[in-house]
Amino acid sequence: MTTTTVSTKTTRRAGTFSVTAAATLRSLRAVFRSPALLIAPIAQSLFFLLVYAGQLGNVGSGYLDDRSFIAFLLPLILFTGVATGAGAAGTMTLGDITSGYLDRLRMAHGTAAPFLTGTLVATLVAVTVQALLTTGGAVLVGYRPADAAGTLGMIALLLVLGVAVALFGIAVAVRTASSSTTGLVTLAFFGLSFFTGVFAPVEELSGWMRAIATVNPLTYVIDAARQVEAGTVLTAGPLAAAVLVALVAAGFAACVLALGHARRNR
Repeated sequence: MTTTTVSTKTTRRAGTFSVTAAATLRSLRAVFRSPALLIAPIAQSLFFLLVYAGQLGNVGSGYLDDRSFIAFLLPLILFTGVATGAGAAGTMTLGDITSGYLDRLRMAHGTAAPFLTGTLVATLVAVTVQALLTTGGAVLVGYRPADAAGTLGMIALLLVLGVAVALFGIAVAVRTASSSTTGLVTLAFFGLSFFTGVFAPVEELSGWMRAIATVNPLTYVIDAARQVEAGTVLTAGPLAAAVLVALVAAGFAACVLALGHARRNR
C-alpha cells in the first residue's frame, strides 16, 4: 500500500516536471520567434541610457564623486527593461486564454499551473538574455564595471524583481482576460521606477519628490542594486530583500487566487 502510494506520487511529480519542461520549451520558442519581445526592451533601455548619459553626464559628475553617471543610471535602466520584458509573461498567458488553449490544457491535465510555470521560466530566460545584452550595450557606450561579480549580482537582484512583475502579469491575465488591464502591470512598475532616485541619490532630491522616493519600495531595490554593482556597503540591502520577498510572495498569491477564480468561473 505504502509502496504503491510512493510510486504514484513519484510518477505524478515526474509527469508534472515533463509537462512543465514542455511548456517552457513552447514558451521559449514563442519568445524567440517574436524578436520584438526581446528587441523592444533592449532598444528602449539603450535609448534611455544614451539620452540620459549624454545629456546629464556632466551634471551627475558634480555629486557622484568618482562614480560614472552611466554606472549610476544602469540599475534603473536595467529595471525598466526587465519590467517591460517580464510583461511578456502576461501577454503570452493572455494569448493562451483568449484562444482557449489554456482552458483546454487545464481540463486535460486538471491544472494550468505547469503551463503557467513554463511561461514564467521562459520569460525569465528571455529577460536574463535581454539584461546581459543591455549591459553589453552599456559597455560599448562607456560603462566600465567596477567588478564583474558586482555587475552580475546587480543583474540577478533586478531579475528577482522581474519575477515579481511576471507573476503579477500572469495573475492579472488569468483573472481578467483583458489586454488593457494586463498591460497596466508593466506600466505600474515602469512608472514607479521614475519616482526613485533616477538622476541623483535620494538624499540629493528635495521637496515632494524626495518624500515620494523615500516611501517608494522600489527605491531600496534600485539603491541596493547600485551598491552591489559598486561593491559598497549594502545599507539598502535589508529593506530591498524585504521588498523583493513581499513582491514575489504577493505575486505568487495573486496567481493562486486567479487560478482559483478561473476554475470556478470558466
